[in-house]
Amino acid sequence: MDENSIFRKTLNLIPPNIRQFTYDIFGGNKDFTEKDLSDSYKAELKGIAEQSLNEGRNTISYADYDQGTIDKSLLTNLLSKNYNLKTLIGSGKVTLNENGEIIVTDKFDFNNAKDINSLADVKEMMSGIVSAFQGKGNYGTGGLYSALREVGTWLGSNPDEGSDIKINLGKYKV
Repeated sequence: MDENSIFRKTLNLIPPNIRQFTYDIFGGNKDFTEKDLSDSYKAELKGIAEQSLNEGRNTISYADYDQGTIDKSLLTNLLSKNYNLKTLIGSGKVTLNENGEIIVTDKFDFNNAKDINSLADVKEMMSGIVSAFQGKGNYGTGGLYSALREVGTWLGSNPDEGSDIKINLGKYKV
């Protein structure tokens, strides 16, 4: 798809973490690449990856993203490219290829995924979503993010089953 097409520009209005979450919930597993990021998201991620490399590390961790998002509303967080990358990639690998280009890789999956095998599981899922929204779950302090993260636990891909994230960020500038 042409990066300058009206469809691509419209699609880029939806944060990449939301696009990938929805894609994953519906069973998608195609690679997520630099073609799926706008130029401004690529620049943000490149800054994070370069900082990691400059510090002699080959990983990005949650600590590498701007912190202090837990007490902000989901809408406020979704306006932050840094937050959207944090919830798209989280912890990922950073390498340099043979051309000196920065490559960020990860797997978009849920490390605590559960399968739905019965009506009892559906009831547990619904109860978990409500509890998460009320702040009684394992993710965040309640609200929409916590509920959506619980949805991912039940409907998202299992560990090592989701889309591969393979983002080429271009040349490393030391």
